[in-house]
Amino acid sequence: MLFFINKLASSSFRVFFFSLLLVSSFHVFDSVSGTFREEASTRQKEPNALLKWKGSLDNQSQSSLSSWDGNGHCNWTGIICDKSRRVHQLNLSRFGLKGKLHGFSFSSFPKLNVIDLSSNYLRGTIPSGVGNLSRLTYLDLSSNNLSGYIPFEIGKLRSISELYLESNILTGSIPPSIGNLTDLSFLYLHKNKLSGSIPQQIGMLKSLYKLVLSDNNLVGSLPPSIGNLSNLSGLHLYNNKISGSIPKEIGMLGSLEEISLSNNSLSGEIPASIGNLTK
Repeated sequence: MLFFINKLASSSFRVFFFSLLLVSSFHVFDSVSGTFREEASTRQKEPNALLKWKGSLDNQSQSSLSSWDGNGHCNWTGIICDKSRRVHQLNLSRFGLKGKLHGFSFSSFPKLNVIDLSSNYLRGTIPSGVGNLSRLTYLDLSSNNLSGYIPFEIGKLRSISELYLESNILTGSIPPSIGNLTDLSFLYLHKNKLSGSIPQQIGMLKSLYKLVLSDNNLVGSLPPSIGNLSNLSGLHLYNNKISGSIPKEIGMLGSLEEISLSNNSLSGEIPASIGNLTK
């Protein structure tokens, strides 16, 4: 009798354990399935966002992007995807695109590493959503018709090494948040209508190799913090309204090979420290 009870208990335990295992398996499967569906949905947002932006451009531009149709966005013109089929690079330089840049949903592309939309006819402002691209290393919006301010959110692009916004109609000051871009090597903001003074935070860009701010309406004096740019090879500030004296810290730029300060309102003596610039 005792044997029968033990056998029955053992059998009941096996049934209970199997049921528990089955329920756990369903939960795991449902979780994995849910993650897969969510990932697939996220991936679909990218081609949808691209098609929506294409639809906002003029007819000629839409014709230039004729390959942007249906599925397989990784095969579309100007699109390069990573192994997970997420958009990694967007290169549409010199496509003659006409339309508004702020119709482009930057926040839909969290894995974007490179954006090159230079030499087109894009207009409007630079969306603040550009700051969401935490993996971006290269941004070129030069030679368009972009207007408005450089968004403060540009300072969120902590991975960026090259930033080209020249030859537009950008106004306002250079945002102090630009000092957060400590990996930046190339900063080209020339041929705009930027005003205000050069922010002191520019001296935080210790990786900077080329700084080009010429052909703007910049005022105020050169910040002494510019002497912190030990890797700087080229400094171009000509055709502005910069005043005051040249700071002695300019002599700390031991890597400097090119310097252009002409057509400003500089005064005072040339600092003796400029003799340290032997390159």
